[in-house]
Amino acid sequence: MSGISLNSSLYLGAQSLNTQQQAIQIIGNNLSNVNTPGYVRQRADLTESQTVSDGNGEVGTGSTVSSIESLRSTLLDSLVQQSLGGQGFADNQTSLTTTVQTALGEQFSSTSASSDGTSSSTSSGAIQTALNNFFGSLQNLEASPSDSTARQEVVQDATTLTTALNGAYSRVQQTQGQIGTDAGSITSQINQLSTTIASLNQQITSIQASSGGTANDLIDTRNNDVNQLSQLVNVTATTQTNGTVTIALADAPSVVLVSGSNGGGAGTTQSLSVSYNANASVPLTVSGSSSGPLGSGIPSSGSLGSDLEVANVLIGAPAADGGTGLLASLDDVANSLKSQLNTQNEAGFDLNGNAGTALFTGTGAGDIAVSSSVAANPSLIAAGNGSGPLDGSNATAMANLQTSSSIIPAFQDLVSNLGTAVSTATANQTTQDQVTSQLQTQQQSVEGVSIDDEMTNLISFQQAYSASARFITTISGLYTTLLNATQS
Repeated sequence: MSGISLNSSLYLGAQSLNTQQQAIQIIGNNLSNVNTPGYVRQRADLTESQTVSDGNGEVGTGSTVSSIESLRSTLLDSLVQQSLGGQGFADNQTSLTTTVQTALGEQFSSTSASSDGTSSSTSSGAIQTALNNFFGSLQNLEASPSDSTARQEVVQDATTLTTALNGAYSRVQQTQGQIGTDAGSITSQINQLSTTIASLNQQITSIQASSGGTANDLIDTRNNDVNQLSQLVNVTATTQTNGTVTIALADAPSVVLVSGSNGGGAGTTQSLSVSYNANASVPLTVSGSSSGPLGSGIPSSGSLGSDLEVANVLIGAPAADGGTGLLASLDDVANSLKSQLNTQNEAGFDLNGNAGTALFTGTGAGDIAVSSSVAANPSLIAAGNGSGPLDGSNATAMANLQTSSSIIPAFQDLVSNLGTAVSTATANQTTQDQVTSQLQTQQQSVEGVSIDDEMTNLISFQQAYSASARFITTISGLYTTLLNATQS
């Protein structure tokens, strides 16, 4: 007699029930995680069970679930991870540049006139108002060089101007310090995520070694952590043959943040830290625990990268420390104001007929001030040229310095450039958010759970389960018939 026995048929039916039940369970898991961030759709891979030979040929023994596969796209995962680094940079850059603009407290824009094609500018802010008032008071002094009230007005407006410069400089530098604090918080998050990813590495390899399968859920969790890390700092994540992921800085590959089960500074990996020095040529730097300072502009992406960009480039160091950013530009305007006004005042004669002295003191925008002697005695303002009666001609010469390219125009350029930086950051954020969103949508179409697809698969496996149960019922009936026949 050939063929498989009734016992074997019952086993085949039971195995089929178990296979369909596992497949249905996986579908249920997919549906329950349809809204879980980072979850990757899973699929039961079915294969034929080992066949047996009955002398006339091979007979199948059913099917089994060979593996539970996560339908992951390595390429899309990598692209999304890289894009998240750009998004983290762009989002933080927009926030930071806007904060710096607020700290400066100045606005400047140019508009075109409609009739003759000429352009006009509008400006607002404490410094611009103070500049206009100060040079306006010098023009008033030209008309009344002997008027004590006019002289006092010059001193008051000059004091208001220096106070405005001091305040803006201080606020911008404080903002730079706050960015340094934020960078420290970000590196702490980076180190914590590195430790978490290293721990997941260990769990994944342990589970895969003991079961021979793939720890899909833990891998999903690890990928979410890698994505969070990518938003903070640009990294490369390389999956090893043993299932672990190695993470290094993209700008400095020798700085490995995660290696196997080591992370956050443990074992062979490095942790990150930051240092801030307001008077250094590079105020904000990132260091690796064993490699030391990583160099200017490293890392260049993620939220940490934008902290470095804004602190070191947009704001920069003071002019005395070789800076070329906002602080140095403020210093340049203040020093030009001091140098040119002092030179012109010293070229004239005061109310008492004596040669003029310095109007301003200080080394930059942070400490520029009206000379204490002039503040106490406005008659020291050298309004005349010394030939004959006090004529106000030197006050005119000082007032005309408002057209000097290194004072008001330079300040307006400074404010305009900052506005451009804000606009550029906002535009870049919009573009980067769109790119990331498109990639995530594409990734979701491959890896995400589709309720329609899952319901279709559910019906198919449900029907197969019902058919398997019917098969077992049929075999059970044959058993009954056989028993009845043997008893009769």
